[in-house]
Amino acid sequence: MTVLPPFGVTRAAIDQLEALGGCVLIDVQDGGCCGSTYVFEAVPADALPAGTQRYGCPGARLAVGPGAAAVLHGATLDYAARLKPPRFRVLRNPNTEHVCACRRSFGKPWPGPRQPSCRSYEPMPWDDEYEPPVAWKRQTGYGSHPT
Repeated sequence: MTVLPPFGVTRAAIDQLEALGGCVLIDVQDGGCCGSTYVFEAVPADALPAGTQRYGCPGARLAVGPGAAAVLHGATLDYAARLKPPRFRVLRNPNTEHVCACRRSFGKPWPGPRQPSCRSYEPMPWDDEYEPPVAWKRQTGYGSHPT
């Protein structure tokens, strides 16, 4: 039985979920320009953390952590391959009044460009081919801290 999420998922997002092996975990963590950031992780379907909601989209699986479940209802999950870096993004979220221009961060009013907490060029965790711009890496310290 397929359980659909309480938010929309575009065809592009479903295609990317399938390409990644069919299971991506979406959650929220502190950080980013506006205070909270959507985070994505490719995970085996049998290794999901406790409290994770599981949904099926035709041909793909989507896991939603507790933080994301609280804010995604009524939104749309999309994948944009043409963006630099290519990434998942949340569009038209009726639960988040303030959103960063890159659609990764939400919560507080956007403080403007060139913030040290900016995540606009941060690649998806599974994307080892994209190299962020040097100026952005200097501005944010990206890559200078062990993960």
